[in-house]
Amino acid sequence: MRRAKCPILKAEEWHEYGYVRGVSDIRAINCHIREQIKEATTRPKITELVRRSLYLYTLTFSPAWKKAFAGKIRRMREVAKEEYAKTARTANKQLDKLGLGGRRYDEKIG
Repeated sequence: MRRAKCPILKAEEWHEYGYVRGVSDIRAINCHIREQIKEATTRPKITELVRRSLYLYTLTFSPAWKKAFAGKIRRMREVAKEEYAKTARTANKQLDKLGLGGRRYDEKIG
C-alpha cells in the first residue's frame, strides 16, 4: 500500500509542526500525526498522538483562534473534525496491527 506524502511543514523551536495558518495546515499536521502513529509501537504513544489531533479541533473553539481566523473558523473546525476521524481510524488500525487489545479510539467527536 502506498503511503500518502505529507506536505512539508516548517517546524519552529516551540511548535513541533509549525504554525497553523488555515485549513491546509490542519490537514498537513494531521497527515504528519498519522504518519507518526503508523510508526508508533505502544498504546501510550498512539494515545499522545491522537490527543494532538483532538487538540487541534479543540483549538478551533478558543477565543484567540476565533479572532485570528474569523472568516475561516467554521471551515477549520469541520476540517479538524474530519481529520480527527481519519487519525482515530489510523490509530485503531495500528492497535490491531500491533495486537493491542482493549479500548478503541472514538472516531466521532461529540
